[in-house]
Amino acid sequence: MQQLYLQFKSPNQFPYQNYMFNQMKQEPCFISKQGVLFEEDCLPLLKQINNSVADVVFADPPFNLGKKYGKKHDDSLEDSEYLNWCYTWLDECCRILKDGGSLFIYNLPKWNMLLGSYLMNKGLTFRHWITISQKSSLPIPGRLYPSHYSLLYYTKGKPKVFRKIRTPIETCRHCGGEIKDYGGHRHAMNPLGVNLTDVWTDIPHCDVIIERLTEGNLHYHKNNDSVN
Repeated sequence: MQQLYLQFKSPNQFPYQNYMFNQMKQEPCFISKQGVLFEEDCLPLLKQINNSVADVVFADPPFNLGKKYGKKHDDSLEDSEYLNWCYTWLDECCRILKDGGSLFIYNLPKWNMLLGSYLMNKGLTFRHWITISQKSSLPIPGRLYPSHYSLLYYTKGKPKVFRKIRTPIETCRHCGGEIKDYGGHRHAMNPLGVNLTDVWTDIPHCDVIIERLTEGNLHYHKNNDSVN
């Protein structure tokens, strides 16, 4: 006996085909009225997207550290090969980005220095080098202890949107008192908190927690809330 099933599609699904040059051959693995998700090589997908349609692009590529991603990606490329691959998808990201749109790249400082230079040469506007503090790696002999990642923030010209975000005053988790006195000017500070800085603290990566349970390397970024 063969089991039959019906797949119901919401009439309010995200119209992603409106942003493509032609009808896409790839099928999404998830779609809702908020957006669409593909599990595919990014380059063929990016090449099908129309020019100047994205308000924000957030890229979290493999770091070329020899991690196991299965047959879909080689994470042990030569430096020049890895950079050329990054330049290829960056070209597409810049093409699909709207004027005034924002581009974020999450990577190791080693790579983001070079990728940032490439974006400057392409005419994008540097906004911030955001430090993501995260002490979840092992010490490396002969080097300083690596405790941060880099999040580049560039825009295509003057940004159309830049929200002023305030973060709560830091307090001691034991006594509840404020950690800093802000040079005696605490009384004059905004009651909503302090301006968001370019040093952020992230939660541990999923691969640190479940690396023994899967061969994948999934990243969950709580800091994406700050980007939105």
